[in-house]
Formats: sequence, structure tokens, C-alpha cells
Amino acid sequence: MSTVDDFERMLYQGAAQLPPDVPAEEPPKPWKKPMDRVCWGLGLITFSLQFLHLDTILPAVGTVLLWLGMRSLRRENGGFRFAFRCATVYTVLRFANIILLSTPLNKWLAERIGGEWNSNTGTMPMFYVCRAVVVQLLLVLAVGGLWQGLKRVFRSAGHEPKTGCAGALVFLEALLLPLALIGVSGWLVVGPLLLIWILVVRNTYKLSHVLDQAGYALTPAPARVSDGRAAACWLVPVLTAAVVLPFCFARLPVKAETPVYGPSDGQAALRSQLMEMGFPEDLLAGLSDGDVSRFQGAYGVAVKGLDYTSGNYPDGIPHVVTVEVPVRDGHYGWRVVYLARLTWDEGVDYRMEGFRLRPDIQGVVAFLDGPAGRLEWEADGAFHTAALDIRPAGWMEYLCDFSLPEAEGPVTGYVCWSAVPTYPEKTSVYNYGFDFVHRTAAWQWPYTLPTDVLTEGGSRVGWRQFHERFTGRLAPEGLYESGGYGDSDKESPAH
Repeated sequence: MSTVDDFERMLYQGAAQLPPDVPAEEPPKPWKKPMDRVCWGLGLITFSLQFLHLDTILPAVGTVLLWLGMRSLRRENGGFRFAFRCATVYTVLRFANIILLSTPLNKWLAERIGGEWNSNTGTMPMFYVCRAVVVQLLLVLAVGGLWQGLKRVFRSAGHEPKTGCAGALVFLEALLLPLALIGVSGWLVVGPLLLIWILVVRNTYKLSHVLDQAGYALTPAPARVSDGRAAACWLVPVLTAAVVLPFCFARLPVKAETPVYGPSDGQAALRSQLMEMGFPEDLLAGLSDGDVSRFQGAYGVAVKGLDYTSGNYPDGIPHVVTVEVPVRDGHYGWRVVYLARLTWDEGVDYRMEGFRLRPDIQGVVAFLDGPAGRLEWEADGAFHTAALDIRPAGWMEYLCDFSLPEAEGPVTGYVCWSAVPTYPEKTSVYNYGFDFVHRTAAWQWPYTLPTDVLTEGGSRVGWRQFHERFTGRLAPEGLYESGGYGDSDKESPAH
């Protein structure tokens, strides 16, 4: 027994001298990191969430991931170098677009280039379409370079290229372009296509495992700037600009100001005639002689809307009173002149305002002369005025974007236009209305004009809308009947 005990003691003492157990080392996976970034980048670029501006943030992150993945591969062969160059230009254009969307320059370029693209989902400025085509083509070329680079790697490793999934990805990215131009929508078409896209990207990612097992050594291209700093250099300036720039363009410039002088006695007789017909005295007192001369030959007056002192209007929504005055006309025989007074209460925030003048003509086509308008306010002890830029949009519709001046008291606006029916010998119903929109948010991205909110329809966060309708009457002299206050149809504001 002693011999056995001595043997066990010797084994126990020798065990302390044995080398420690070394865990099996995992084989290197040099392809995993760059292919991870490329595939995740493509996923974030393609899929986005439509809230909290994630539809911009996620594609921006995906763009940087795609660029980082291509950067690691760029020294391996010509295909990867081509993909990296395309990814670099793609990143520059994508981020330049984010900055453009933060400023009025984006809409200015769209107006200068002109033209529209019609699809199943509506119309779009040609500038936006051309930009989207160029950006998507760069992505297709970048993925195509990746495909060719992977084929060369397989051949260099002595294997038959198994890169059909990467080639299919190029085809799918190219297919997205005509589908977007046509305006294809609906899950019956888009759903299966996205499922195929996910499967193709998943199989493309698996190529990294195949290459790691094939023993092809990949040495990531050296970089002077680390991946984290490079990503920050791309994302931080662009996202900061997207946050800061909208505050710089929260207001529209006010036109050149000129003093407004009180009316003279040049139209005293016409003023007295209009007041006898029922023209509101307070409204008439604010009109210049040039404004009053529009009503020369009047044979009736009808006041539409609510009294200035009544109603509870929310911030940014004006009090509206319109006056309908049929007048004799040497060419048509007669026409109807409309004057709308818009009054914004003191204390309104001075961001962006907009309105749309939209006639709703029932059974008659009326010819309108383009509306003209102006703002009037008091500041620094003097009265000032600024012209409103009212532009035509569609069939007999007119749009106007502006910001209210910082005034000492209420701001008043005047909009004047006239209507003539196709058959002047008949009496016609002439309905018209104002659609108002007021920007309530201090920050808004992308840069949006008030009338864009009106024309796109629906409610929008950060904007308040208000709709007011009036019933007018086009009738020749002897058949015209004047109305009074209270015949407007208001809709509650949308917050």
C-alpha cells in the first residue's frame, strides 16, 4: 500500500508542473466585419421607419456603414476599389441631400430646373426625380463593384465563384429604380419583392463564411482615421446641420416696407355711395383711394363672413371679412369685385403663414383676374406695407406664402380679385373659400412652405389649418340681391 501511496503523491506533485489548459482558438474571420457593415448598411438604406425622422437617420447610418465596409476592402482588387469610389460619391450625394432638405435651396433648385414627373402616386418635381435616379444608380454601381470584387477573390482562392446572390442583389437594386419611377405600391407587389431582397442579402452575407473557410487571407486596408472617427466625421456635421439650419429658415423674408398714408378726399363721393349700400365703415376707412376706385360703378354690396369683433380664433388664424361688390364694366357689361380683409391679432408668433384662395364654381365658369394683396401694420410709430406674393396654382387657384412682420398691434392683410361668368346675362352661384395654414413649431424638417402643407392634404405635426367658405352671387344689375354678415362656413382648426 505504501508503494501505491507514493505513486499517487508523485502524480499529485507533478500535476502542478503541467501547463495550463489552453482553450481552442477560434479561427480568424477577416471577411465578417466588412461584409457585416455592407449588408447592414444596405438594409438600413432600404428599410426605414416613418416616425421620429428615422426615415432620414437610419439611411444616413446605413450609408456610413456601407462606406466603412467598402473602405476595408478597397485595396483587395479593382472591383472593390470601384465599389469604394462609388460608395464615396453616393455618401456625399446622400448627405448633401439632407443638407439641401434643411434649407429653401432645395425648392429653389426644383423651381429653376422645372418640369414634373407623373407616376401612379402623383406628381413630383423633375429635379427630385433626377437626383433620386443618380443616387440609386451610384448604389447599383457600388453593389456591382462588390459583386465583381467577390468573384475575383473566389478565383484568387482557387475556387469557382459562388456569387450569384451578389449578382441578384445588383439586379434587385436596379429594379427598384423603375418601380419607384412608375409609382408601384401595395404589399401584393412590394411585399414579395422585399422578401426576395432580404433572402438575397442574407445569402450575400453568408459569402463571408465561405471565404473565411476557404482560407483566403484578407488584410483590411490601412486607414489613417479609425472607423469610429470616420463615421463621426460623416454623421455629426450633417445631422447637426439638419438640426440647426431649420431654425435659421423658420421665417420668410418680408418684402420691402413703405409707409402707408391715410386716404385723401379723391374718392369721397364713391365712399359715401358704398357706405349707403352697406359697405362696412371700418373696412372702408382702411382702404386707399386706389382700392376704392376698384368699386367704381357699384350697384350692390354684400358682406360675407363674421364681424371682426366676434369669434374665437386660435393663434395664427386671421379674422376674415370679405365684401362682394358687383360693378358695371365697359367690356363684359358687369363683373363682381371681391375684397377680403384678414386681421391677425396682436401677439401671434411670427413664423410662417400661408393661404389658398380656391373658387368652387357651381354650374358656371368664371374668369378671374389674378388676386393682388398686401399686409399693413404699425411699427416704430409709423404704418408700413408689404406686398403679398400671390401665385397661380392649377385651375383658378391661388397660393401665397409669407411671414407676418413684427408689429406693434394687429396686422391687417387685403386680398382683392374679381370674377366674370361665361354668360353675363345669367345669375350664377359663386362659392369661394380661404384655406389658411400657420406654422406652430419652431423647428421643422425638411424645409416646408405653408402652401405645401395645404396642397399635400391632411394634417401635419407643427402646423395649424383653418378653412373658411363663402357663398357668392354673380348677377347683372337689377337681379343682384345683397346679403349680410353670417353666411360663412368655417371649419375648426387642425392642430
